[in-house]
Amino acid sequence: MRDIILTSFRRVKKFLAAVSLLMVINLTANGRADLLGAVLIGYVLAAFYIASTAMRLESISTLNQSAAKRRWLIGLALRLLMVFVVFNVAVHLSTEIFFTSALSFLLFYGAALLGLIMTSYRQKLFDDDKD
Repeated sequence: MRDIILTSFRRVKKFLAAVSLLMVINLTANGRADLLGAVLIGYVLAAFYIASTAMRLESISTLNQSAAKRRWLIGLALRLLMVFVVFNVAVHLSTEIFFTSALSFLLFYGAALLGLIMTSYRQKLFDDDKD
């Protein structure tokens, strides 16, 4: 699991770097460099969410079905609570900070999932060619 995530992240980091550079240029050109921290918060939150999901998947792979389901649901609840708390703090600070951090969270999470899908698809294609 770690190998797949690391491979997909290597593919995604160029895309994220380009989009992040565009966001930095856009925010600084519009005089809103104060929102760069919100972008960083969204990125860190998404990275933590993805990493904790991967670790949870890896840890439940050896459990029986009922124990794995219980542990997965507890982990999902904790991850969603973490996202809710961070976004709740952001919305209480300002709506601009909330929308900026939410957009950067969705961007990072979506790019990571797209990279994971592409890596899995390429791996499947190469495995089919071997047969």
